[in-house]
Amino acid sequence: MHPVGSDPMLTAVNVAKSYRIGKKTVPVLREVNLKLDARDFLAIHGASGAGKSTLLHLLGGLDAADSGEICFKGKSFRRWKRNDLPRFRNREIGFVFQAYHLFPEFSALENVCLPGKISRKSTATLAQKAAALLEQVGLKDRMNHRPCELSGGEQQRVAIARSLVNDPSLLLADEPTGNLDSVAGQQIIEMLETLRDECPIALVLATHDLKIGNRAQQVVHLIDGRLQ
Repeated sequence: MHPVGSDPMLTAVNVAKSYRIGKKTVPVLREVNLKLDARDFLAIHGASGAGKSTLLHLLGGLDAADSGEICFKGKSFRRWKRNDLPRFRNREIGFVFQAYHLFPEFSALENVCLPGKISRKSTATLAQKAAALLEQVGLKDRMNHRPCELSGGEQQRVAIARSLVNDPSLLLADEPTGNLDSVAGQQIIEMLETLRDECPIALVLATHDLKIGNRAQQVVHLIDGRLQ
């Protein structure tokens, strides 16, 4: 629910998305509607291939909808100039992917610093912030290790720290436990919940695991391209 007179952080209105595969047009999302307030925790549950990743990409401005409108803090993504949208994403939205996407030649600390370097933050300030985040996610003694020297759970913790280094308003997590065992996955979800409360930040989590989804304040189900 939204307090009287307040505007939601993120809205999607009648959003649709299809992909062209050969000569066929395959609809993925149909008439998707949602609202998200600051500090909300929303889980999007659906089977593999249901379109969860596509929806997160649209909500984060990584891809454009075919129709409908997505607004962040009252401004439609369609109003952003192409060169301004990457800067907006870098500043306002943190992404956590199932595959981690860490640079293998960089240390954990260097990986976390990357979004801050793109936004041209002070090197000293950035290193201090990145170190604090790595300590916060339990990697104080692993900062100088490269991804190949870290477990899957540790790599995902680095990815989460990286997503928070620019103090975003919204965190989009796409199957963050998909490549982890049950114990590591549980630790990651508990950490995301804690970070959401401490930062504070709004969190949208896509998952095929309903046990994980049910930890959210609100759970919606993506079925046949629609949220239910």
